[in-house]
Amino acid sequence: MNYPKILLLACLIIGSAALSCQKDEPAFETKTFEATFYTDLDSLVPDSVTCEGAENLLNTQKGSGSEPTVGSFTTTMAFCFNTETFEYGNTEARFVAADGDELFLDVSGQVVPTTEPGYDLEFKDPFTIIGGTGRFEGASGSGTTESYVNMATNRTDHAWKGTITLKK
Repeated sequence: MNYPKILLLACLIIGSAALSCQKDEPAFETKTFEATFYTDLDSLVPDSVTCEGAENLLNTQKGSGSEPTVGSFTTTMAFCFNTETFEYGNTEARFVAADGDELFLDVSGQVVPTTEPGYDLEFKDPFTIIGGTGRFEGASGSGTTESYVNMATNRTDHAWKGTITLKK
C-alpha cells in the first residue's frame, strides 16, 4: 500500500472516531409565550400540610384556554392563599395540552384591588416555566401574569406573556 493511501485511511479512522465521541446536545428554541385562559374557583379550604399558618388556605382553580405553542389546554392550579395579606405562593400549576403533554409553571405574588371594569382584584406577578412532560420535557421560560378576578362569579381571566424555551 502506498503512503498517501495509508495516511488517508488513518485520517478517516481518526475523524470518524472523533465525531462519534461528540455528545448529541439537544438544540433549543425560544419562542414567545402568550397564554389566554380562565380559571374558576374549585375549592378554598384549610390545608395545614401544604399551607402553614391558620391564615393560609389552599386555593384550587380549574379552567381552560390556549397558547400558540401549547395549543388548546386545560389547567389546574393549586396554591396557598393568605387571607390577611392576599399573598399567594407554593403554586402547582399545569397546562395539559390536547395530546396529554403537560407544562408545569410556578407563580407567586399578591392579589390587589383593581380599577379594571367588571373585576374586583388583579395580580400582575412573575411566573416561571419549570418543565413538563412529552414535548414540554425540559421546558423553561418566564414572564408576567395579567390576571383579573371577578369575586361574584369566582372566575379569573388570565393573559400571561413571556417566553418559553423548548427542545427542537
